[in-house]
Amino acid sequence: MAFVDDLGFIVALILAAAAVFTYTSVRGMLAIYRNDAKGLRELLKGSAVPVGLIGIAGLLLGLYIEMAWPFPAADGLGSYDIFFGDVVMFFALVMLAYAVVAYLGLRLEYAGLLALVMGITTAWYGYWGYTTLVAPGELGLTKDPLETFLLYLSFAAAGFFAFPASLAVDWYLKHPGPTWTPFSFKAQPTGTDGATSAGSTGVYKVPLNFYLVAAWFPVFVFLAFVAAWLYMGAILPGHLTSAP
Repeated sequence: MAFVDDLGFIVALILAAAAVFTYTSVRGMLAIYRNDAKGLRELLKGSAVPVGLIGIAGLLLGLYIEMAWPFPAADGLGSYDIFFGDVVMFFALVMLAYAVVAYLGLRLEYAGLLALVMGITTAWYGYWGYTTLVAPGELGLTKDPLETFLLYLSFAAAGFFAFPASLAVDWYLKHPGPTWTPFSFKAQPTGTDGATSAGSTGVYKVPLNFYLVAAWFPVFVFLAFVAAWLYMGAILPGHLTSAP
């Protein structure tokens, strides 16, 4: 069977994942602002479905690239299964980990930790892909080295900040009540849900340090969405006209 270039589809999956996470994280921040723990859990569970489908598709494509890559090193494309295939696998594993923990209502921190490790690794792939000397005076493993580097870097940043954001969200869900429970290793859960009790007064106040910890993730995942959109515009015409 002839090798088919699926890079456009892969970027479309990455774009879709960034869109889902941007929407989910913004909606999640609003739910926490309203002290709606039940709504937040439902939001996370609902987002697990599209993210899981994206993860399965990414895993299959990543395995296909890793095992079926037909180009030898002599063609100048011999390492592309590593440069693209490895990163697609990183992406798929993070998607699947999030989908499982979000759907089952488990702690997000372990999916966030995986995203942190994979994000740092992706940043290194992007750096070396951008700075590798492929010919005298020619840097970059792709014809669009800058766009590729920005794509890798933005998703690496989103993965990095996913970990502290996951810790903050886990804290909120584990400490429900009519008032915010300050961050502490000694604090214990209070109450049975995150809804404001009928006898309480005033507005539920989320402290500034929560936003400082958690708000970076939606910012960088949105930038990842923008980078994926720009990258698709840069590579899609060439891949449609000269796909292997």
